Amino acid sequence: MGEQQTAKRRRKGKAGRVIRRMVKIIVVLAILAVAALFGLRAYIRSQAESSSSAGYSSSAVRRGSIMQTVYGTGTTSARSQPNILAGVDGTLTELRVEIGDTVKAGDILAVITNDELDDTITDLEFALWELDDKITDTAAGSKVTSIEAPAAGRVMAIYAQAGDDALAVFRREGSLAIISTDGRMKVEFDSALSSMDIALGDTVCIVGRGVDTVGTVTDLTRQGTHATVTILSDELPMGTAVTVATQAGEELGTGTLEVNKPLAVSSYGGTIKKVSVAVGDTVKRKQTIFQLEDSPLTLTLEDLRLQREAAAKELADAKEQRESLIVVAPCDGVVASLNVSEGDDVSSGTLLGSILEGEDMNLTIAVDELDVVQVEAGQSVTITVDALSGAELSGEVYRIAPVGTNSGGVTTYDVELTFDAAGTGVRSGMNATGEIKVASAQDALYVPVEALMTIANETYLMVADGGTQSLTNAVASVKSSKRGASQTADTAQAGGSGASAQQGVGVPADMPEGEMPGDGMPEGGMAGGGITGGTMPGADAGGSGSGRSTRGNAEQTDAPTESTPSAAAQPEQQASWLERVRSSLHAWLYEGVSTAEEVTGSLVRVETGLQNDDYVQILSGVSEGDVVLYTASQTSSTANGFSSGSRGGSSGMGGGMMGFGF
Repeated sequence: MGEQQTAKRRRKGKAGRVIRRMVKIIVVLAILAVAALFGLRAYIRSQAESSSSAGYSSSAVRRGSIMQTVYGTGTTSARSQPNILAGVDGTLTELRVEIGDTVKAGDILAVITNDELDDTITDLEFALWELDDKITDTAAGSKVTSIEAPAAGRVMAIYAQAGDDALAVFRREGSLAIISTDGRMKVEFDSALSSMDIALGDTVCIVGRGVDTVGTVTDLTRQGTHATVTILSDELPMGTAVTVATQAGEELGTGTLEVNKPLAVSSYGGTIKKVSVAVGDTVKRKQTIFQLEDSPLTLTLEDLRLQREAAAKELADAKEQRESLIVVAPCDGVVASLNVSEGDDVSSGTLLGSILEGEDMNLTIAVDELDVVQVEAGQSVTITVDALSGAELSGEVYRIAPVGTNSGGVTTYDVELTFDAAGTGVRSGMNATGEIKVASAQDALYVPVEALMTIANETYLMVADGGTQSLTNAVASVKSSKRGASQTADTAQAGGSGASAQQGVGVPADMPEGEMPGDGMPEGGMAGGGITGGTMPGADAGGSGSGRSTRGNAEQTDAPTESTPSAAAQPEQQASWLERVRSSLHAWLYEGVSTAEEVTGSLVRVETGLQNDDYVQILSGVSEGDVVLYTASQTSSTANGFSSGSRGGSSGMGGGMMGFGF
């Protein structure tokens, strides 16, 4: 019995602890909820104060010139910066300049030492002297006075005449004379026929100027379209053009008479004194063909002369390399870089440094693919350098890269700008901005970009002409129009069956053309659910943000009630009670919140032209001197639907807080 009472007390104690824990949790949650409500109320008040502090700006429609530009940033570089290269292997023993020194073309920059090169030059000079001695001894000791036939045969051609230099004729013609050694001639020809109706051993006719003979087919190649015909005589004129035909008269092809087995008579020097034979003569082996007035240059002597030519060229190259030991400036300029120090070993082609030539500079910027189509070579450019405050340099577009670079889905093209930096202090490697003038208009009407408003894909300006349309509501309409058609349709559907998509964003569906979207709202109210009379939009029976129309709420308010609600009506009564609580909470949160003084005018549709970061050209809709109104807050500037051009090549179409106070 005692154990049962003990267990019962334990259960009661455990239940008490659970209840106390739950009470603590509820108290903490309640404190957090109250703190959150007070924090929310403070936030709403701060936002309302910030909104009310945002004023409005006005600007007159002006007339003048407007320019559209494309700009981007990059680093400057010298237009001409030739490299200094080592022309020989060696050790850099002397460096006479430092970075920043001004030099003239031909000034000595450095000295390279190569002891082996001096030894090589000495050896080559000695070898050349020896070759000269050998050539003199060989030429003086040679007693050959004639050129003999190397074999028996008939003389078919003679190219050298008395007084000719034998070596010159040999180099020009390939020989001094031609001897036929087998008493035969031949004709080689290609036929246009796919195959010739001849065979090896067939007899064919050969006809030409002064030639009428027969020959035998001795060779057939290339599927029977190339043939060689041999003539059993070498008494015909060599080089004569002939026609080859069958005995039936069918033409097979054309060619020239050639010696069947020719032998060339050669010589390597001497002057021809006498030609001892004539074309057509029959000669015997070792029979004299030519007599030389001077001693002929033998093969040995020719070889010596060739060696001397090679040695002389090698010596000249070595001396040129020795001259390269002295490194001189290739142009006037300033030493931009040095890549070596005294004592370094260098080889031919090693980069020693570079020189900035002149003061012409380049600036390469990346231009977006949407803007590069407007850029052309020769367009004027304004260059601003970060390090030189207030300095503006003039230049032009020099070159546009034909191939773009894609990064993160964005394609840009490198555009190279050139400008004269003489006397400006601009140095290579400085950060700079290039602004390219791509279009301009003179005597144009223009307004600040911030004044533009885009509603339903149409562009508007708010003109101060005594109209009653609300600028606040116009800005709200711009914001709403940017939400997209799908979101607009959803909002309209939530507002009841009779609401249109435009009503969901604060633009009445039956608004007459030219009327300000949101007109008819209470003073200071925001179109499409703004702050109205210190109450939260949608705080009626439709609930906060529900989008229900007043008509729907009235119908719900007018619904009949009973003294004893039925079971079906109880959920509606509970919902009505919850909404009353929520409405009271909303009224408390927004207590004392009001909007800034309203600005009104007439919303005018306009057409625009050129546009830059600050101003936009107006083609129609307003006149010079008209005053346009626009919000001075950053929010309204963004709501205009224009984004600021980035310093990467975009044309800077509007946006930003620029141009206020006009």
